[in-house]
Amino acid sequence: MTDNLADVLAEFLSRYTAHDSKNIRIIIAVSGGADSMALLQAAAELGKNGIIRTFAAHYIHYQDHKEAEDRARLVEDYCKVNKIPCFVDRIGEKLDNALSPEQWMRQERYRFLQSWAKQNDCSFILTGHHADDQAETLLQRIIVGTGLRGLEGIRESRDNILRPFLDIRKTDLIDYCHKNYIPFADDPSNADLDIPRNRIRRQVFPLIEKTLNPDVTGALCRLGKWAAEANSVIDREVVDCFEKSCVNFQKDKIVLDIKVILTYFTTIQKYAILKALSQLGGYELNLPSVEMDRIADFLCDSRTGACLQYEHGLRMARDRDHVIIFYESDAGFRFSLKTGEDQDISELSLKVVWDKPPLEGFSSGDGFTADLQFNDGPCELILRNAREGDRFFPLGSPGEKRLFRFLADRKVFRYVKYQTPVLERDGDIIWVVGHRISEKARITALTDNCWRLRLAPINGDAEPNPFRLD
Repeated sequence: MTDNLADVLAEFLSRYTAHDSKNIRIIIAVSGGADSMALLQAAAELGKNGIIRTFAAHYIHYQDHKEAEDRARLVEDYCKVNKIPCFVDRIGEKLDNALSPEQWMRQERYRFLQSWAKQNDCSFILTGHHADDQAETLLQRIIVGTGLRGLEGIRESRDNILRPFLDIRKTDLIDYCHKNYIPFADDPSNADLDIPRNRIRRQVFPLIEKTLNPDVTGALCRLGKWAAEANSVIDREVVDCFEKSCVNFQKDKIVLDIKVILTYFTTIQKYAILKALSQLGGYELNLPSVEMDRIADFLCDSRTGACLQYEHGLRMARDRDHVIIFYESDAGFRFSLKTGEDQDISELSLKVVWDKPPLEGFSSGDGFTADLQFNDGPCELILRNAREGDRFFPLGSPGEKRLFRFLADRKVFRYVKYQTPVLERDGDIIWVVGHRISEKARITALTDNCWRLRLAPINGDAEPNPFRLD
């Protein structure tokens, strides 16, 4: 199978390109190890036949390490001999402390690869991941507790990233390099047993192969393929569940109907919620099995106000028969308005529209339109977020009350109270947007000082409500 990797690569690429395609532009992620150097050699051979146009990219993860510089020179020298354009860059200073060093380096490496792929109009990025990588990934996920999705392991393709060697053992790739006199170098960090993956590779796998199953790598890779097949069926049901249960999908929240979700099998329920979290988050969220089970319990047993918290401020809360996925934000806002002057507030994706109120049937402000009276004529107003300590005199109420108490009575989640917009005039809140106006701004007689204020979406959507979860 590894005697001619160029044929293996050609067959693999044929699944992702049109028949008889020529000069497909690809970029190879080259670490200098045997796997990526074997892939680079296979690509170079295909390039001679005009099938592909190959570029190489090497990322130096460890600054001022002699071994890292040596590997970079090895890749550059090989590319120079074989006339392959090669791009080399070095990792910068770690800024994101939320990620482990390994996660951060991986993130930066793929950012580098995507940048060069875009600059050189490459259709695909190819990596040298092999069967041993797949088996190690699967075992590590099983140990920490993965769900069905995690059992797929490393995917053959993800967006424009392809991994053609997932069925090939590392020893075969090393043999290929030796037979074809392809230089390669080992990464010394692979010997660091403080890294969990290295302990699995160097200590756990040898023990399993010796005492339990000499083909544990093959067994795990087969498990990954079977999981992928099962997940393809599950995915269709998950999409159906998500689409039928989704009652509101905005850029900052997704609302799902729990009654609809519960008509599906438990596995589908959990992955429909995971899909919603990933959709709102803008990235594929991976949760361990214990977290997936928490989702199932949440759907069946939680009460209004219950909330599950995820990374980067992503939250899931329950409101009666609905699940609301949203971002919790500490950022406040404050904008100046002038009566009678329309304006756009791009930060909130809203436009402020002024008009005269109708002769009767005034709006009390429970939506995104309010009819207000300003006894002192035109004035400057402030649209801001609600704050701790705010007080409010609701229309129809005998007196003032704490704003957050009012919002609690309106069943607004505590997680979004701070993002509820209020309209303020001379220090008094005259409208809690989406809920009610103040007695201090009610229309007692139609005069030139009466206005209809409407907050509408800039994009023209019928549903302008970016602030409430219900």
